Amino acid sequence: MPHVSKFIYTALMLFCSSVFGEDLSSCTLKKEEDQRNYCKASFAGSGTFCDMIKNGELKRDCTFMVIRIQRENAYKVRNPKKDVVAAE
Repeated sequence: MPHVSKFIYTALMLFCSSVFGEDLSSCTLKKEEDQRNYCKASFAGSGTFCDMIKNGELKRDCTFMVIRIQRENAYKVRNPKKDVVAAE
């Protein structure tokens, strides 16, 4: 019986993750062009889509969001894998 509960749990988690998961293609479903470009910028992390926004306030918010995304990506600390060499 534990295998059945693991299967149900796994199926439930996969379903929940697919419900909340979005990607760049979900941006094409937005009706307003400004919202579409903001959505694309949030996934791409590129200011090019922010430049296409006509609403000044949304454009400013988009630009700050992209700068934050780029800084997070650039300054993210990654611990390199340490290769332990045994002294012989």
